[in-house]
Amino acid sequence: MSYDLTSLVAATPELAAMPATSARLLQLLEEPDAPVDEMVSVIEKDPGLTANLLKLSNSAYYGLRREVGSVREALVLMGNQTVVTLAFAASMGRLLQVPVSAYRLPRGQLWRHALATGLLAARLAPSDAETALRNRIFTAGVVHDIGKLLLDRPLREKLEQLPPDLDYDGLVAAERNMLGFDHAEAGAALAEAWNFPEELVAVIATHHETAPQGSIPAMIHAADLMVSIHGHHGGASMVPEGHLELAVEAAGLSAEEGEEVGGQAVRDLDGMLALLGADG
Repeated sequence: MSYDLTSLVAATPELAAMPATSARLLQLLEEPDAPVDEMVSVIEKDPGLTANLLKLSNSAYYGLRREVGSVREALVLMGNQTVVTLAFAASMGRLLQVPVSAYRLPRGQLWRHALATGLLAARLAPSDAETALRNRIFTAGVVHDIGKLLLDRPLREKLEQLPPDLDYDGLVAAERNMLGFDHAEAGAALAEAWNFPEELVAVIATHHETAPQGSIPAMIHAADLMVSIHGHHGGASMVPEGHLELAVEAAGLSAEEGEEVGGQAVRDLDGMLALLGADG
């Protein structure tokens, strides 16, 4: 059976449209002057989302000097766009928590990989980067692998699972050999169907490619590799020799800086992932 991405999206009803809460939060991220009352309303309509957001706001990771007791208070203390960014990421958990059998990923593992990539990629931003840029990088990291959700079924129609012990490049090659496209291309098609901003679609499409030094795709690629080899992989835990060093350099870091930043961020990850319900 042959596939094309447009028909594949249409034939996957559970993915044909983004959940309403996630869609509205993504719209709010593109509206810097959106009313605070609307932000509060969208988030508080979802009790689980609100609970995760407050847990995260009160975590040691953010180091706020007083406890946050409401969404509105979080918006004041952390900034509107940061709170909406975190809420969007948490809302994506409902999609990314599912098992992705073709990739040998049990329930929760793709979600852990997505969050880990977003958190680490944001840490790779230049020290003087504005909060808005870090938020965009984090969001891109969270959604970079959504194409695996779309490819799970057609891959399982070809075989039960991808071969074991594939490295990072081997996984992409296997997808292309069996389907004619890989999960980055599939993710971009899904992101377009969900009306993602063009910049976000482009990052998803290119997160396996060589990217300009210091660009968002370069940071996502480096973070993807770094978290994969530290136990938060998205289907391939092994990285071909030399790839990590090249990716860290493309992200704008020296090997020493990459090791330092990556090591600290990975040490922070387990607690962050647990706070967002991604502790497996």
